[in-house]
Amino acid sequence: MITLKDYLSNNRLSMNEAARVIGVDKSQVVKVAMHTYPHWEEKEMEFIEKLRNSGYTNIVAQGIKINTDILVLTPSVSNFQSLADDLSDPDGTMSSSIGMAIGTAERGKTHCSKWYVQNNPQSSYVLFVDGSTKVQLLRDICDVVAHTRPYSFGHCIATLEETCRYNRRLVIIDEADKMSISHLEMLRGINERCNLPLLLVGEEGLKTKTDRIPRLRSRIRKPIVLFESAHAVDVVAYYQSAAGLELNRETAERLAKHAGGGFRSIVNDSIAISKMSRASAINTITENMLEQLSA
Repeated sequence: MITLKDYLSNNRLSMNEAARVIGVDKSQVVKVAMHTYPHWEEKEMEFIEKLRNSGYTNIVAQGIKINTDILVLTPSVSNFQSLADDLSDPDGTMSSSIGMAIGTAERGKTHCSKWYVQNNPQSSYVLFVDGSTKVQLLRDICDVVAHTRPYSFGHCIATLEETCRYNRRLVIIDEADKMSISHLEMLRGINERCNLPLLLVGEEGLKTKTDRIPRLRSRIRKPIVLFESAHAVDVVAYYQSAAGLELNRETAERLAKHAGGGFRSIVNDSIAISKMSRASAINTITENMLEQLSA
């Protein structure tokens, strides 16, 4: 049977820290651990049970391991996947074959886009770099679709026409809200001429721009996906998938509040917590970690 002394050692807990968690004086913990306290057997079982209920296990602690590559299937993510699947379906219609996914920064749009491309070979990801010319953008699209970078505008169009004639491939263009109206007009023409489905991803200003272009607005596939703020339930799902941790409601709500609803901040916070847990060799999220996170 495990002793209190071994339990504290496995969890890297000092007598003083254990006393604080259990809610007794340090001297009492010392006496129970050394088996000098009257009827120490009962107290030892009681103290171990209180530590277990506080999240300390009997597993030799190595710290929390986080897999940040997972994708939490929030309603926004599920809607994004459905739209991308619909646009990339080789038997689907090319009518209104430009999709749109919008949301403020840190809502997980980029992570979701890259995850989709990694798991769907008939899709490609392009990050629009602010300041890129239309030719540079076309060359980037040709690179992911046809694995070549034609030099001129005309050669880019010819390459996309030829490639898309035999193979339908969805191109997800991230940070599309940074594009000019003329860039967006060009993409509409490429979509129509080359039969190349597109999924434009960006902040809310993207919709404002496309709404000003009737010919483009009419080609946007409905519904438009809105990436909403992450909630406590999403934090619970993330930690379950990323680390195998079961968070209580209070901890999840505190983490969601600290992240401001941003998925990227939730991931960054989990990385910080993982580092703290490895430093202290604790396999659970403690009050001290939450306090350090908010400091």
